[in-house]
Amino acid sequence: MPDSLLSFIDFLPVGLLLAACCLEGFVLSRRDRDGEPGVLWLLCCAAVTAAGAALFHGVRSIVRAEPLGWRPCGVFLGLAILISLAWLLKRLARNRALLLVRERFYDPADPAAPPRRKPWQWLLLNSYRTALALAALGGLGSVATRGLSSGFLGQAAVSAVAPPPAVTSSAAVAKGDLAPSAAPPAPEGLSLADPTRAEIPSADASAVAAMATSAVAVAPAAEMAPPPADPAAEPALPVLAVPPVRPVSKNSLYFSKVRPILSRHCVSCHGPQKQKGDLRLDTPDFIRAGVNGKSVIAPGVAEKSRLYHVTGLPQDDTDRMPPKGTPLNGVERAVLAEWIKTGADLGDGVSIPSGHDGVFLVDTIAANLAPPDARLIEELKKEHVVIRPLSKNGHVLELDFSHSDRADGDLKLSQLGPIALNIYALDFSRTKVADADLGQLIPMKNLSRLLLSRTGITDAGLVTLRNNLSLEHLNLYETAVSDVGLASLGALKSLKKVYLWQSKATPDGAKQLQEQVPGLVVSIGQ
Repeated sequence: MPDSLLSFIDFLPVGLLLAACCLEGFVLSRRDRDGEPGVLWLLCCAAVTAAGAALFHGVRSIVRAEPLGWRPCGVFLGLAILISLAWLLKRLARNRALLLVRERFYDPADPAAPPRRKPWQWLLLNSYRTALALAALGGLGSVATRGLSSGFLGQAAVSAVAPPPAVTSSAAVAKGDLAPSAAPPAPEGLSLADPTRAEIPSADASAVAAMATSAVAVAPAAEMAPPPADPAAEPALPVLAVPPVRPVSKNSLYFSKVRPILSRHCVSCHGPQKQKGDLRLDTPDFIRAGVNGKSVIAPGVAEKSRLYHVTGLPQDDTDRMPPKGTPLNGVERAVLAEWIKTGADLGDGVSIPSGHDGVFLVDTIAANLAPPDARLIEELKKEHVVIRPLSKNGHVLELDFSHSDRADGDLKLSQLGPIALNIYALDFSRTKVADADLGQLIPMKNLSRLLLSRTGITDAGLVTLRNNLSLEHLNLYETAVSDVGLASLGALKSLKKVYLWQSKATPDGAKQLQEQVPGLVVSIGQ
């Protein structure tokens, strides 16, 4: 959760409490009782928000398994109790309906004498002011503690993690007193196995880990230096190589929005404890490293970045990320896409290698195409065929027949001839498309994605697809396709993914197809 929201939750009850104290001071100085209802209202709001803050910190400590999270929970719970007590005492002292004496506030023994407060009322008012003062002191103490923990203590943590380098001589290394590759001891309370547990707001966790585990390297020049001419002279001190510190900018999109998304959805499986698929995403250095030196991000091109692509796969796809738990919503995916399109800046001044120019493949295709026939597009839309432009100029299209008026009858695919080269994706899911209809797809040289799930397509229909050499994704879920039909797809070397759940294909047939097409992933649902 962003630090700004945490600060708001912590400071809101204290602010309301201080406002009540200021208004109470005004009431006392002006001797104006008209402001007392406002004091009561502010105290009520402060008590409710303090109880809410205590509940929030308690739940947060349970979810994140942070024992120290119970400390602010107890502070705000005590603050809520004190404010509630002050509110109750104030309410009793001024509520005339609760008292049974005619002269409820002043002693009527001598009508000519100035009015005097009764002892019980004096006790209520002074108890109220004492509780209010204690609550105000407790609130100010909690604010001061949070300010120190987020400011001075954060800097102290950086200093504790990065101790000053010790100066060692070449003689000490030669004697074996200090090995050149010996790592400095980890400061107490910080595990080198998990450097990201240290709360350091101004420095990146990867840089801290590098400092904590870096070797004390002796410069080669010091090793090769001749002994001094004067035996009594002190030997020259070597130059130590200290790894640079690369703090992450708090103004970067990665720090403010991308890193929280990765922490919520990815780091549990791709972090310090587990690295599924040899991938870590908890620090900028590991994000740049990718998988075995191959980047998972193509700066400028979100669709070609595996980190983004796998978050939008269907729920039953084995490559979908995260495989369990809450998937990324539309806003989170949009943040990732925007971050990648703008260069995937990690905020530490080091760029991701193998960047691209940010031009989408569909835009490259669209540059050489004429605009689609407008009258044909309007005719398709009247029959509720969903048409989505995929390129910036609108020349590359995706056509969805799954909910159109043609879904339960003749799809009339022969009418698509004038826009055959403009079609990049087709969705025939749950339609009456037949094997013979697939012959109308041959002129579609740019067809990359074809969905035939829950249709009557058989092995005979797949034979005609051998002419669509640009086909990359093919969905054959719940069809009658068998291993015989899969064999005819071996000529499509551009295929990247084939879905075969609940079809007649077998794992052996899927394996043979994968051997024919390098890099192909066949998902058979087993």
